[in-house]
Parts: sequence; C-alpha cells; structure tokens
Amino acid sequence: MILDTFTYPPGEVKWFDHRTIGMRSCRSLSFAVSIDDHRLDSLMKEFRLLVNKSIRVALTTGVRSRPRLARVAYADFSRDHAVYKKYIRSAFEIALGVLKAHRRRVRKGNRSSIPYMRRLMLKADNQSYWLDRETGRLRIPIRGTEGLQLRLPLSEWHRSILLDQAWSLGSLTVVPGKVIVVVRRETPKAYDPQAAFALDTNEDSLDGVMAAGDSASPVTLPFGGVRQVQAIHFRRRRRLAKKKAHDRRVQRNLLGREGRRERNRVRQRLHRLSRWLVSAAKDRRAAIVLENLTLHGAGGRSRRMNRRLSSWPRREIHRQIEYKAALEGVPVLKIDPRYTSKTCPACGARRRDRVGRVFRCDACGWTMDRQINAGLNILRTALASNEALARAVRFQPGALRDDVMSPLYDPLREGRGAQEEPSGVESGAT
Repeated sequence: MILDTFTYPPGEVKWFDHRTIGMRSCRSLSFAVSIDDHRLDSLMKEFRLLVNKSIRVALTTGVRSRPRLARVAYADFSRDHAVYKKYIRSAFEIALGVLKAHRRRVRKGNRSSIPYMRRLMLKADNQSYWLDRETGRLRIPIRGTEGLQLRLPLSEWHRSILLDQAWSLGSLTVVPGKVIVVVRRETPKAYDPQAAFALDTNEDSLDGVMAAGDSASPVTLPFGGVRQVQAIHFRRRRRLAKKKAHDRRVQRNLLGREGRRERNRVRQRLHRLSRWLVSAAKDRRAAIVLENLTLHGAGGRSRRMNRRLSSWPRREIHRQIEYKAALEGVPVLKIDPRYTSKTCPACGARRRDRVGRVFRCDACGWTMDRQINAGLNILRTALASNEALARAVRFQPGALRDDVMSPLYDPLREGRGAQEEPSGVESGAT
C-alpha cells in the first residue's frame, strides 16, 4: 500500500478515507526457493546490467519519466540485449526509482554518489510471467519462447490469499534464494466512525484513550518486550563482532543471521498487536488516530540514545496498522504530534519546561499520566478535524481524572500469531 509521507504543518491532519481515494492495497508473498540454473543467473546479471545502463542514460540525458527514457534508450537496449523485451521497461522503472532517491539527497545537500546496483535481481510485471495459483507452478520467460519453470512452496497462508480472486497478481521479483510475488486488491469503503482509539506512540507501547459517546477510558497496548529483544540481540551482535573480528566473511554471515532473527521476532510481536487493534476497532466501528511521526532533528544526543531512537519500530507498527486497517475498511487519522505531551487537554495551556512521567498543569491544576495526556490531545485534535467523528464522540477529559491505565491488549494472553522460539533468548541471557 502506497501512503503519503509528506510532513504536515501543525494542526493539519492526514485522513485516510478510502471512500474518496479508492486506494489499492498490496501484499508481498515471499517464497524461499533454491534455483540451480545458470540461465536464471545469466538473466539476473543481464537485468542488473540493464538497470545500471539505464541509470547512466537517465543521468546523462536528465530524463525523469519512464516513457521518455523508453524513447531514448529502448531501441538500443533491445538490439544489444537478448532478453524478454518487457524486462527492459522493468529495468527502466527500477533505475528511475533509484535515481529519484539519489536526486532527493542531492537536492537536500546531502552527500550521494552515483547509484550502482550490485545485487543480482530480476523484476517482471504481471503480464510477463505465468503462475498457477493452486499448484504454485511458475514460468519465468528468458527470451523469445524460452522460459524457466519452477514450483513455489505454498503454505496454507499463501493459498488463502492466492485462491481468493479478490487479490490480483502484481509484479514478480526474483533474487538469489527467494521469489517475491506481489498481490493487490481494492480496499473496501471505510465506515463512518462511532468511536475512536487515540494512541500516543511510545518506545514500549501505544498509550492513549478509547472514546465512544460520552465515555472514555485510558488504555495501553504493550509491544510485548520489543525493546528487551532488541537490547539482547544488540549485545549478541556486539559480542559476535568482537569474537569474529579476524574473519570478516564469517562475521558478516553471523551478524546477518542475528539481524534477521531480531527483525522476525520484532515483527511477530508488532503483527500481533496491529492485528488485535484493527480487529477491536472494527468491532467497535472506531477510527484509529495516530501520530504523524518523522523525528526530524532527533540526533545530537548520546550514542546510546541515538541507537535507541533509530531502532524504535515506530514506522513499522504504523505501517502494519495502516495497511491492515485499509483491508478491513477501518478509517485511520494521523495528526501532528508536536506538544501533545506538554499541552493541557482541559484548559489548553502549554508547559515550556520538561514534562516528567506525570503531566501537571500550572494553570488549572490538571494532573494526568503524560502518555494518556498525549492521547487526550491527539483525540482533541482529531475531533476538531473530522465532523463525523466529533458527532459520535464528545470530548470530556475530566471523566478520566480518577481512572487508571488498563492493559486493553495483553500480548501474553494473545494466542494467535507465530509460535515463540524455545531458544532462551528472552530469558535474560547475554
């Protein structure tokens, strides 16, 4: 799912209304496949050469669109490279995408060398390959009528998506040891919200309020020990780097394996939380209100704090919530996060000094947990921006004064999702 990533000015909101935008959601199905065929290796090398040549041509001519690049280079590439001709246009697309990021860095004044693709890969559009959804048989054309056939290992989850005709096939990407098939579908219309989950994104949890009608209650949705998992794997990687400093090849392989394991464990926990949140919002016909976090200028602190902020999976949890909400027709609202933890939701006064764990307003005496206080301000901004949500929810912060935060979602009691690894990593071992 392609989402807007522009930064909005203070007070302006970003509303994902699928009734008016008509968004299309995409998912990537990954298959681990070992292909020992020199023809595919040669094809991926030829495709890499096409991409690098396209980058040089686009830089030389100043081309920024695929139709113009095709008019400039397609005839020469078609004559010089004996490949399936649609691969040339796919190479144009990848080259222009790489150049777009390069030109953006140059425009911002950052250092950026001329891009060059080193990894072997192949990308084909949905009209260039053939896939049997029931058996997993895949045919990849090489040139002319010549093609390569292989069988993808389909799991029950893969079959549940491929056999659903609402999902149409998208592009195909082949890298060494892996085949990725993109599927897409139109998102359903979003309902008119009757309640709201207003959540402040923190390092360990999503905290805020659940409001419906005149009632509201503080809630917390913990990440399930993501920070502890990241800290443990960081210490393991640091120890491996010191132990294998004499052998860079072994060190690189071990650190890569440790990093993949950490990402899988973190994403597993975030998938459980995002799936539960979207399901709970759909059952209550509620909108999900999040912060539009960018963290520009967040550097300049200690190395330890910078590392924590860079590993904070704020964007990943938002990405999962947004695409799952789009698939279920749950409206998502994103607001500017500035001063949400320093503003009093009762009188609107803003504190200028640093806020501790508890927010206290010097003007009216309002006292509230800082994270719940931020959730109240997020809800107030959302109600001011959406008339339908304002009719369904009445903002009454005083009703929460004596409430305590309740763990609305408990990952320890959540039985769904991938099974935990019995490795003892989370037992505190270093």
